[in-house]
Amino acid sequence: MHYFDYSSTSPMSERALTAYRECALEQFANPMSAHTLGVHAEWHLHYYRERIATQLNVAKDAIYFTGSGSEANFLAIVSLVRSLIHKGKHILTTKTEHPSVLSTFLYLQTQGFDVDYVEVLPTGEVSIPSLLAVIREDTVFCSVSIAASEVGTIQNAHILSEILRSHDILFHSDCVQGLGKIEIDLSLVDAASFSAHKLYAPKGLGIIYLAPEHYFKPFLQAVTHEYGMRPGTVDLPAIAAFTVELEHALSIRETLSTKHIRWQRSILSELGTDVSIVGTNPPNRLPFHLGMMVHGWSGQQFMLECSRAGLCIAIGSACRAGQAEPSKALLALGYTAEYTQQYVRVTFGEPTTSEDISFLIQTFKTILTR
Repeated sequence: MHYFDYSSTSPMSERALTAYRECALEQFANPMSAHTLGVHAEWHLHYYRERIATQLNVAKDAIYFTGSGSEANFLAIVSLVRSLIHKGKHILTTKTEHPSVLSTFLYLQTQGFDVDYVEVLPTGEVSIPSLLAVIREDTVFCSVSIAASEVGTIQNAHILSEILRSHDILFHSDCVQGLGKIEIDLSLVDAASFSAHKLYAPKGLGIIYLAPEHYFKPFLQAVTHEYGMRPGTVDLPAIAAFTVELEHALSIRETLSTKHIRWQRSILSELGTDVSIVGTNPPNRLPFHLGMMVHGWSGQQFMLECSRAGLCIAIGSACRAGQAEPSKALLALGYTAEYTQQYVRVTFGEPTTSEDISFLIQTFKTILTR
């Protein structure tokens, strides 16, 4: 099979597997245990945290480990928003966010918070006039992903950060899709979320960046793990695997991005008017990502035909699987509910080859001309 669903997950690399196995065999003890092996495990936990922080150019005490990227989104948003109640209860996001962010904001509405959704342009970029229009005196928090998983458009974090900070609004960004793929300047945000399995490391590990100057109020009380952010023993082998993969990804990011952008343009050129891009064109989108409308097909039917031909593509965020309603992200871009059904997503990764790209183009052409 030719795999083109890297936005959903990535295979573990040999590098990550080796790091995971070695850590699991040698540092299996609970880092919270007071005995010798526990102390050794705790030392390694601090060691990996510091290596990750170094790669992200942040303080080591700004990194918190969670059970997934979705959990990282939930805990980062809720823990920060809960600490800001004394200042206000008006919070902002967009409808192009990952389902884990949107569901978190729905939860916060049940807790008495007032939510506004900032409009986005047809390109997927946040509408600056809309953002300015919804800001109020009691607005305390905003979450906008650096690049949404369905749309793929890279946001201008510099402009968003300048506006939000000028109004004393904390800025969180879901950076799950962008980590290791595009440049991310964490000095522009107050908090961010990441996920290990998008970067050839194990599933079940998320990461929160939270600027040390900010106070947070934990979702659960009397928690001793991860500085009180969440309960549960950390997965130290997964953290070891993620550490080496993050370092590798950042070392090859520019070279890989150049190749991926070339493939994006080649695919769009070869397919011509049989497809239309969702969001914006390269290079203003994630370099490994193409969200497209396949004309004359439903995305579901097209995906199944591709699968029969040996090609794995997606029809949206894997976290939306099983949902019958149209994508909120695509509706926010101005597409009709009927037209959103034509959406498919192609994402490639480091293991992708030129032969894979040629196979994809030929398969698309064969199916689209039936």
